[in-house]
Formats: sequence, structure tokens, C-alpha cells
Amino acid sequence: MSDEAQDGGIPEFDYTELLQQTIDVDVPSQVQERVVETAAVKNPTIKHRDHPLVHLLKKVDVGSTIFCIIIPLFSLFKLILSKPAYNKDLLMMLAVYWFLSEISLVAGYHRFFTHSSYQVHIAIQFCMAVVGASCGLGSILDFTSQHMVHHRHIDTEKDPHSQSVYGYLFSLWGHRFFRGNRKSIRAIAKCRETIVSTSRATYDNHTTQLIRSASYPLLLWQDTNYLQLWVLTNLLLPFVVSKYFIELPVWNCIFYLGFVRMSIVQQQWLIIGALCHWKNFPLSKQPFDDSKTAVDLTLGWIGDILTFGEANHNFHHEFPGDYRNGTDNFTIDPAKWVISALQWLNLAKNLHKVSQEQIEKCLVQQQQKIIDEESAKLRWGIPIDRLPGMTSQQFVKLAKDEYAKNLKAYVAIDGIVHDVTPFIYDHPGGVALVETSIGKDATQAFNGAVYSHSNAARNLLATMRVAVITDQTSTIQTTRWEQNSIADATRRNGMEGQEVGRTRKHVTFTRRNYYAAGAA
Repeated sequence: MSDEAQDGGIPEFDYTELLQQTIDVDVPSQVQERVVETAAVKNPTIKHRDHPLVHLLKKVDVGSTIFCIIIPLFSLFKLILSKPAYNKDLLMMLAVYWFLSEISLVAGYHRFFTHSSYQVHIAIQFCMAVVGASCGLGSILDFTSQHMVHHRHIDTEKDPHSQSVYGYLFSLWGHRFFRGNRKSIRAIAKCRETIVSTSRATYDNHTTQLIRSASYPLLLWQDTNYLQLWVLTNLLLPFVVSKYFIELPVWNCIFYLGFVRMSIVQQQWLIIGALCHWKNFPLSKQPFDDSKTAVDLTLGWIGDILTFGEANHNFHHEFPGDYRNGTDNFTIDPAKWVISALQWLNLAKNLHKVSQEQIEKCLVQQQQKIIDEESAKLRWGIPIDRLPGMTSQQFVKLAKDEYAKNLKAYVAIDGIVHDVTPFIYDHPGGVALVETSIGKDATQAFNGAVYSHSNAARNLLATMRVAVITDQTSTIQTTRWEQNSIADATRRNGMEGQEVGRTRKHVTFTRRNYYAAGAA
């Protein structure tokens, strides 16, 4: 027990003990290579350097290249060069298998195994793990560790498919061809350790529950047998379909149900990482946070179909634990529908849904950020607290002298001295009205006795501030129009004979304090 615990304090969370529970997991080959490279750097006697072409070839991820580059390209060229024969049964089987694959990837790999958005029955986890392996995007541990690094280190060198660092093509296909840099590899290995450790700790405490978080033994089993599962779902399953369900050649079933289906699922997922991180994409928006590249695609149902309901990527990066992908009930989000159906069937529980208040807070904060940025580009005039001070007598004398000598027009409104000389001949009420107000308090006239000025007029007036009147009680003479309005208001309110007080924050007979350009 730590000294803090003995003294009654809160003991610190010992995360190192949790992370050490990864002895059952094989260290990725990339990390082993990194250890060898590090040893070579520390040993000055090792000075071997590979040719740049050899070094580049060593960066190629062979497995990912075969599954995500070669097979999809082969499928594309074959579809272009040879017209596919129409078969209704095969088309229906392809649609069903594609949908199950997408659900296993989006609702399983992504929202459940990576972000723990809900808890689900162990049998559903097993199905998602098996069918998810058919997508060719790696095992659950591979996928979740890479995706967690993407969220944790978005738009940096550690992000495995950072578009802002490496460009659009790399975020779309390049990261499936090449392994990441050393920083990215280390970050992925660390996330992998964390995911395995936390799932093991959760499993040890909830072994008897059928509906629970990601199963630790399942993760290890699927990671160990990933290649066999891929062969089962992409080769053997289509073979069985061709033999017993559809009277088609085996190769046709393997090609369409295996290669073509897998390629479509992959491209839909890769499009999310590319289009949904294209910050300058014309049809995109960032309603929750614009500090990152994640955007929402405003393509309607087209964007939802292209990304299988993952088009609201700005929402996802702000609320990654939400089992939905957006707040709109009418968007196409099949993964959300399936998760809700599993809950209705008592196969899922603890669906995480962020509160509407938290969503609205982020929306307001982003809107306020935009307003502040736009406001900073505008000229609002000198802030009131930075204006020099003068007494009312100094103001009257200054106004009279400056108008007599230099034809400068100084007017007091709301206890602030304004130099309205540039506007004197543009005033809609005429030159005489402004000249009559020189050296006087025109607050009442400005606020409605003569004309109730608009926000635009107040914003313009704010740019003419020159000083603030410091007297607690002003002795500035009011304009003739204001004197008439004061007298009228006094008679209406039965206050004849009573002295009228005026301070720089109190406007006579005005129940609202008017400050020019309040936004400043």
C-alpha cells in the first residue's frame, strides 16, 4: 500500500500492473523489427544501411497488400473486362452476405470491439468475429488497435492513415500498402496492449455473464486463427454455396461472394477514412468541432449508402462511444438499427447514447467559436475600458472649441464621447440635427426621442468613440429634442417638479441601458 493510502489519501491507479497482463499475446513482427533497429542504433559497430529501394520494399505490408490492394484490383479489372452473367439467386446471396459483412465490420469491429458502445451476447460476438474476418481488414486486435491510434493521435504522424500529414491517396489506399512509420507502429503496439489488458481484466470479473463487453478469449482466438477464418469465409463458404444452394461454377461463387463482396466492403470503409477527413471537401461540414479534419458528409442518403451509415464522422470523433452515428432519426444507419434490434431481442444492453445537452453544448461552442473568429476580423471601435476619461465640463469645452476651430463634431451618447465628424454630412436626419447635438448629451434623441437607431447605426457609432465621461452625475446640456421628450415624459408620469438624475450608466426615462456595439 502506498504512503498516500496509509495516510487516508486516494491511492494512484497502477496502470502498469494492468498492462503487464499481455503475456499471452504475440508481439507484432513490426515491433520486433523496431527492437532490432533500436539495438543497431545503440551499437555503434553496426553501420549497415539498406538501399532506398530495399528500405521501401521492407515497408510493404504483404498481407494487407494482398487482401486490400491486389484482390480488389483483380476483381475490378475482371468485372471490366468480362461482363458478369446475371443470376438472381447469386445476386440475392451477394446482397445478404454483403449486409452481414458490413454489420460485422461497422456494428461489430468498429462500434462494439473498438469503442465499446454497447454490450452484446457472446454468441453475437462470435458471429461478428467470424464474418468480420471475411472483410480482409485484419483481425479484431489489428483493426481496433489501429483505429484507436487514429482517434488518439488524429492528424499527426502517429495516425496510421493521417490525410493531413500524408495526403488523400495514402489515407485511402496507401496505408494498406505500406506499414506506418516507427511512431505509428509503437503507438499501435501500445494500444494493442491496452486493449488486450482491459479486455482480460473485464473478462476475469464477468466470466459468467452472457451479455458482456468484448470477450478476451474470443479476441485471442480470432487473432490466432484469422487467416483460417478468412479462407473459411471467402473460399470454403462460397464453395459450399455453389455445391448445395446455387447451381453455378465454384469459381463464380468464390469470385462474387468472396472477392467482389470483400472488395466492396473494404472500399466503403476506406472511403470513410478518406472523404470524411477531407477538410476542404465542398459538401462537408463540421458542426461539433473544426479543430480536426473529421467532417460530416452532407450528401444525404448517397453519403449514407457510400459509407454504410458512417457519413457523420465529425459527430463520431466528438462522441466516439455513441452507438449511433448522428442525432437525426431519418439518416440511413443500418448498424444503429441492428444494435437496437439486438437490444429489443434482449441480446444487447447498456447502449451508450450521449445526452442531448452534451450535443447542444458542443454545437453552441462551435458556433460561438465561428462567431468569435468572424468578430475578430471586424473593426468594432476602441473598447470602452481603454478610452481616456474626461469630465463633462471638459467635454463641453472641448466640443465647442474643436467645432469652432476645426469643425469637429463631438457628441455624448450613453456617457461616451463620439467624434461624428466623418458622418456629419451622411447623417440621414440632416446636418442641422447633428450640429445641434454638438457638445450635448444626445442619448435620449439617439434612443428614440427623435429616432430609435438600428444595430447597424450603433455599430457605426462605436467606431467613433474617443473618450468616456467620468462624472457620476452629468451636467451636460441635453439637446432641444431631448428636453422636449423629457418634459413630455415627466408630464405623462406625473413627475413634474422632481429633479432628474443622470449618470453615465443611467439614461433618463430609458428603462434599458443602451451601449453602442454591445458585441465589442
